[in-house]
Amino acid sequence: MVANTANPACATVGIEVELLASAGSDRRALAELIAKRLKGSVRAFFHTDSEPSKVQGKPLFYHLTQGFAVHDAHGKLIAKCVDDITLQHDLNKDAPAVPGWYRLVSDEIRLLRLIARHSQADLPIDASLQAVGELFGTQPQASAGGVYRLSDSSGASIALAAPLPGERERACELITAPLMAHDRDTLPLLLDCANELGFLLPLEGATHLHFDGAPFCHAATLQHLVNTLHPQRETLREQLHTNPHCRRLGAWSESLLASVNAADFNSLTWDDARARLAQLSKKELTKYCDFNIRNIIVPTAGKHTLEVRILPSTLAADTIQAALDQFQRCFAQVLAASR
Repeated sequence: MVANTANPACATVGIEVELLASAGSDRRALAELIAKRLKGSVRAFFHTDSEPSKVQGKPLFYHLTQGFAVHDAHGKLIAKCVDDITLQHDLNKDAPAVPGWYRLVSDEIRLLRLIARHSQADLPIDASLQAVGELFGTQPQASAGGVYRLSDSSGASIALAAPLPGERERACELITAPLMAHDRDTLPLLLDCANELGFLLPLEGATHLHFDGAPFCHAATLQHLVNTLHPQRETLREQLHTNPHCRRLGAWSESLLASVNAADFNSLTWDDARARLAQLSKKELTKYCDFNIRNIIVPTAGKHTLEVRILPSTLAADTIQAALDQFQRCFAQVLAASR
């Protein structure tokens, strides 16, 4: 999916498209159809996300939901189909849970990482916490509403397994594996499968492009990138038809802009430049903005990327390709100018 193979910023790109399964279908169905087309296989796994908490003193609850990884006939990862908590409007929040769909919830992200390593996402809900319970020497206990609660020997809560309510199985973020320069076939195949199954565009939906972050890990290059994209932000949003209902977008903070444009910034080593930007707060250096550079400042496992977040959700591969080509040209100019 990369147009300019000579541009080092465009050696690979990962694409995320937020979609919605039609009523009665789910993200597993999309994964299975893609695997069928590729004569490949599907592996269930736990996808980590967070949601606001109503419990005083605990601003976030972390949860694991069932995601599905598609591998081709040679075992190569092609795509993942996972939940996206930002997709809310089109789902019936009062719909009962569909059998077999559940989530694991905790207020401690480290416990969920442990659960994800020791449990399997294709187990039934009553067995989902069993293996981790054995590590703590306890057993999950059934509670009202089909919930299973796991505590340690002192009664302190470890995690809950709860039926997945409100049609959450319909939410589907389609995530490609990094696509190489010669690959112009994968994304059309993935979206063709979604179209065949009648997948829809969510009200809040977006498409994200993840470019390899390595070429931008230079103080002068990053400064030039920021000063190229920031003045064009509103024009780009208009050109690309950014979804006004899309959550978690916005301009870079004034603090970030000031830091990047400090008189000595472009002469800093990359380690020093990154350390300076890492001192900004999470609100000042957030990933929830039009162009996310946090992933190249603060280490994020598996996502050392420059992320473009302003594209709307679409089922048309050509639309994504056109935007991809546009940003490739922009980034090539940034790299050339900062050398």
